[in-house]
Amino acid sequence: MIKLKSEFNQEMIQFISKLRTDVFLKVYLLLALTFSLSAQNLVEQSKLKTNKVTIVDRTGISNDAEHAMAVGKRAFFDAVQNSGSTIEQINHWTQTNEPVYLILGTLQNRALYSLVSDEPLLREGQPEGVFYLWREIDDRKALIIGGTDEKGLMYALTEVAEQIKYEGVEVLNRIKDNIEFPKNSIRGVDKFLTDENDDSWFFSEAYWKYYINQLAINRFNRFTLITGYNEGKNEDFMIPVYPYLVDVEGFEGVRPQKKLDNSPEDYLNQLRRIGELCHSHGIEFIFGMWGHGRSAELVVGLPENSDAYTQYCADGMRELLRKAPEIDGIQLRVNYESGVGGFGETAELFWKKIITGIGDVYKERQGKLTLDLRAKGLTPQIRDWVFETGMDLNVTSKYTWEGVGLPFHPTQMRQAELSMLNNIDKRQRYGYADFLNHSRNYDFIYRLWGIGTTRIFTWADPDYVKRFSQSTNFGDSRGFQVTPPMARKQNTWDIIKNKALTYYQWEDQRYWAYYLLFGRLGYSFETDRQVWERVFREHYGAAFNNILNAYSSAGKVLPLITSSHLTVHPANYNWAEMESGGALFSKNNANPFHRERTYQSAEPGDPGLFYGIEPYVIDVLDKNVQPKIGMVQLAAFYEYLANDILDNLEAVKKADIPQSFKKEYMANEVDLKITAALAAYHSNKTRAATDYVFFEKTHNKGYLVSSLDRMHKVLKNWKTILALTETLYHPNPKFLHDNGTWHDRLVEIEKDIIDLEGILGDQAYGEKLSHWDKFKFSEDPVKADLEAVVPKNTGLGKEDLNLTLKSSRKYPSDQHPKVHYRLADMTLGPFKQLKMEWDGQNYVAQIPKKEFSADYDLLVYFTTIENDGLVHLYPGIFSEHTASPYFIISNN
Repeated sequence: MIKLKSEFNQEMIQFISKLRTDVFLKVYLLLALTFSLSAQNLVEQSKLKTNKVTIVDRTGISNDAEHAMAVGKRAFFDAVQNSGSTIEQINHWTQTNEPVYLILGTLQNRALYSLVSDEPLLREGQPEGVFYLWREIDDRKALIIGGTDEKGLMYALTEVAEQIKYEGVEVLNRIKDNIEFPKNSIRGVDKFLTDENDDSWFFSEAYWKYYINQLAINRFNRFTLITGYNEGKNEDFMIPVYPYLVDVEGFEGVRPQKKLDNSPEDYLNQLRRIGELCHSHGIEFIFGMWGHGRSAELVVGLPENSDAYTQYCADGMRELLRKAPEIDGIQLRVNYESGVGGFGETAELFWKKIITGIGDVYKERQGKLTLDLRAKGLTPQIRDWVFETGMDLNVTSKYTWEGVGLPFHPTQMRQAELSMLNNIDKRQRYGYADFLNHSRNYDFIYRLWGIGTTRIFTWADPDYVKRFSQSTNFGDSRGFQVTPPMARKQNTWDIIKNKALTYYQWEDQRYWAYYLLFGRLGYSFETDRQVWERVFREHYGAAFNNILNAYSSAGKVLPLITSSHLTVHPANYNWAEMESGGALFSKNNANPFHRERTYQSAEPGDPGLFYGIEPYVIDVLDKNVQPKIGMVQLAAFYEYLANDILDNLEAVKKADIPQSFKKEYMANEVDLKITAALAAYHSNKTRAATDYVFFEKTHNKGYLVSSLDRMHKVLKNWKTILALTETLYHPNPKFLHDNGTWHDRLVEIEKDIIDLEGILGDQAYGEKLSHWDKFKFSEDPVKADLEAVVPKNTGLGKEDLNLTLKSSRKYPSDQHPKVHYRLADMTLGPFKQLKMEWDGQNYVAQIPKKEFSADYDLLVYFTTIENDGLVHLYPGIFSEHTASPYFIISNN
């Protein structure tokens, strides 16, 4: 019995224990569920509602106003409503009980400023700043979408609007605290008014609303409308501009010879309207007047006396600025190409009168007028006259040359400029010359001159623009202006000949990616890649990554051409999208402007970093190769880019392209394939021309056989280009100058082949000998396995500058690395060189302190030469370490 009782007690104990466990688990689960639901409710309460968005509007501007903040608000409100949400708009956060809401406004609003005044960056008051900040207000949460000023708020709102467009209102809950400011204070676009054929877009309200809005959303803050740009001749539309816009007192008989469809009053009113739209979008409106020559055949009544003509232009300037207060600034071309003065002889007294006229209106506007003067032909005397008026001065200069070069400032001027430094037009033709001295009293702006390079092909290379943007505040410069595709296009032909393939209303719309990248990355090179990737994803679906990669390689091809092979300098006669680079035999040149130029005699745009073909061959034969990128590496780089474009296009599944963008992709795929063919063409043409020069110097016909073999590949490449252009483009696209056709270059190549065969005769199929026979290298033909230790400043020049180059190996004594250095003054010519010495662990060198200047920064890069003549640069072009192929060492 006792045993049974014991067993019973044990069972009871187990039963009660199990019961307690079950109850505990149930209670625990119930409590856990309760806490989970409570936590979930708390999380939900801490989120912004997606069906209704409460907005505390501290802007004081109605959504339908012509104002920058209204532009941002319209975009933002439309995005919210288009996503299916409603909007509750109130004036203060005490008017809502919502646990989470938005606040919109600028730092100029005291109530908003009080919420963010704890942020040190915002207290500095920098213009055009954007901020997104979460704040706790009376136990509730608010997302503040703000700007340091009205432009900053517009930028903030349009960016969030884009995010909502692609990710829905829920994206507002994922926004993190962030403050950003522009890296370049000026981000401009140039547009040219060519002739009365441009009236179709010039007088179109719809066009300007689209165009200016696009600039604003992409964060451009300056628009320059330019008249009077021609080939240096006087007789042209709007040269001078005054009789086309205003009547000038005392010169009542001056008027255009031809009766135009639109009167001067019409042109003036439209000019003012463009200015109004710019202002309502936070954009500065600059009017460019590049031609001041006396066009007696196009304008009647112009004074024949030079003094009287100068007075007419000065009075005309005053009248125009008084009649068009919407013009924020004037841009002048003061060199001989303006139609006044001579080559190297700027007409200083003429410009003094014009500048005095601008200065008079500057005073009338109480300082609200800016002046841009182009660097070419600009004399110190003219600069002084500007300051005597009380105005500040912006000097603008071409970023590289008359074309788009690689995304860094050239290391050296071309010989044509260096040999004529006493000529003010040559000395300051492009680049920064000696303008970047720290004691200067003017601002400096870089202009990316696209007219000689990117005219009609679509273009989108984020890597290029990121590097470009980092380089445009070099030397404490204010920023940049770009001349986008279609600049100076004659408006008498359609870019795409097949109407069935057009997918846009305005031709500028083809280049949305160009504007997006230069605008947003120009504002900040740290911009999140999602800004452009989301748009590429919209256009190209799952294929966007391959297409973007193809564009990134294609975007380097044309700049590489002009940097390594600038056939002729004037942009009007050297169009990289069509130009062959010159024939092997000058008599075969399709471009008559090339005259005696050949492919092998062309000088690089940047002769400091790139070899020309003829000098390269001479130095190879003399066993005196210099530390520059030679023809073997250049041809390999072209080949790599061509293959990468085609490989990425091959990976594109066209079924992934959204139906609404298939036409766009069909056209853009043609652009990419043409660019790949151009890269392959220049790779083969470089080989062919180099082997031909080896033949000229050695008389060994084996080189000639190789040259001929390569020219057949060149011909095949150009036939591909021709076939592709014929599927899409107008056969004879005309811009400022008639550059001929792609077919003309095919004939040029065929003639070269015939001449090569004539020289070879029966030996046309003999044994080959090529300079390329001994070379093999990796994917990146110019990358160096090096690392440098470079100071950020020169120590005020008190001591020599110590530099260290870390290398994975020790080089033979005749291959020791070199350091290249020069002050940031292009008029000093090539970089100086110092041989580095091995200290047992690294290569070291000292730049003497006497080489430094208190007025200029110092540029430095490193090179090595292998025993086969291949040159490696550090940091190198398209380096992972720096934006430019050199280090910039401050002098302070």
